[in-house]
Amino acid sequence: MNLNDISRVVIAHNPTDKGDDPSTADVLEQVQLVASGLNALKISCEALAIPDWQPWLHLTPEPGMVVFNLMEAPPGVPHVHPDAAAALELMEIPFTGSSAAVLALTTDKLATRALLASEGLPIAPGGRLDPDCPSLLHRIPGPWIVKPAKEDASLGLEGDPVGATREATLARAWSLTARFPGQPLVVETFLPGRELNVSLLAGEVLPVAEIVFDGFPEGMSRVVGYEAKWREDSFEYIHTVRRFPGSEEDRELLERVRNLALRSWRVCGLRGYARVDLRLDHNGEPHILEVNANPCLAPDAGFMAAAGQAGLTAGEVVERILREV
Repeated sequence: MNLNDISRVVIAHNPTDKGDDPSTADVLEQVQLVASGLNALKISCEALAIPDWQPWLHLTPEPGMVVFNLMEAPPGVPHVHPDAAAALELMEIPFTGSSAAVLALTTDKLATRALLASEGLPIAPGGRLDPDCPSLLHRIPGPWIVKPAKEDASLGLEGDPVGATREATLARAWSLTARFPGQPLVVETFLPGRELNVSLLAGEVLPVAEIVFDGFPEGMSRVVGYEAKWREDSFEYIHTVRRFPGSEEDRELLERVRNLALRSWRVCGLRGYARVDLRLDHNGEPHILEVNANPCLAPDAGFMAAAGQAGLTAGEVVERILREV
């Protein structure tokens, strides 16, 4: 979209309250970053908290208006994530980021796995785990990591989500079933190698980040779980470090994961901005763990860290996202 055609931007986000889970409350940091980028671009903007994912009650289509879509699902109700985008599509209001269909796809880890596999992209061995009929645990090698299929922000990955035995994995599966009723579970072979995050902006790959589990003791699973993301006083948060590898010995690997991320972008139909998470197996082969449409834009989150590594300002990031509308 030509920026000259934009008269104002409405930064739409979900309401927040005191005591909200930090994975929800951080949307306010994203609002501030987007607003600062729009101010740098001299584009008029306003932030609007939209309750109950009902933009039709709070927005009226007008020429030159664009919605910067920061709407997220609260914990436990991931199915509402695409709703705001779907409503904006019906209202014919231009908005940033991926379409409602793509948000629905990438919110569902099982559907994303199936699509990637059908296109020949590498994923970890695994699939849907039914605690009543856990035969899949006998068909894929352990150890196993089990998680809810539709939550993001590492919800459901509290504590140690890796099971060394089938019994421990099944016990965790039953616990997650009780906590997230009606939501399917994903189980995968836990890949022991390096973890890499690839952020993409308007179809361009930003510098590849590696998550380093610095000083993790023997027996502690090297996973970016809930504590590593949100509990600032935890060992996992303090010792989970992001770096940007660039040595000659990593050159071939980085090129491979860039290509996998670009293929994921095209296969999933992503738009605007996204992040693809990968992990290496015991042979050093990369596998795609997740595809994240509209990832977090908070200043300390992975996407903006990669943008900063590429030398991009908040204004430049926002501008490229807007041009994709």
